[in-house]
Amino acid sequence: MKITHFFVLLFLFSASLLIMLKPQQYQKADSEKIPQMEIEDFTLYEINTEGVKSVVSGTVGRQYDLYYEVENAHYVENKNRMGEHLYADKGKFEKDIAYLDENVRYFRDDGLSFESDHAVYDTKKELLYVPKSFVLTQNKNVIYGNELHYNAKSGEIDAKQINASYYMKDKK
Repeated sequence: MKITHFFVLLFLFSASLLIMLKPQQYQKADSEKIPQMEIEDFTLYEINTEGVKSVVSGTVGRQYDLYYEVENAHYVENKNRMGEHLYADKGKFEKDIAYLDENVRYFRDDGLSFESDHAVYDTKKELLYVPKSFVLTQNKNVIYGNELHYNAKSGEIDAKQINASYYMKDKK
């Protein structure tokens, strides 16, 4: 066999492999789904010229390009004197909006609290929206409903489809 025949056969074999077997294509990873940073058991403080603006803590935190996720989230905002605390098993914070899921709980120092499975909180406007069922309590008073709007600045609460047990003090 001549050397030229060997190279021709080698070329034909390589060409047939290229045609028969497709080259493996690598899939590019979506950079939005890969966290840039991941931390455990953390507390984040947002500080401005007036002092501590807000505090976020959790057991696991992942920072992505446009948002960050927190497991066992605890959010405290230091804008008013109500002592407001917001808890959730899962939280996604995107710009000024907090999307809270699974076992969402809100507590205020004056005794007002609510529980739900999902809530959206606009930290800039201080508006809390609960699109699904919720339970709101204050002292012995209990309100069940399907949609809740709470303005933390004014203290106004708006709810739909409510069922309430409200206790009033006796007048003497």
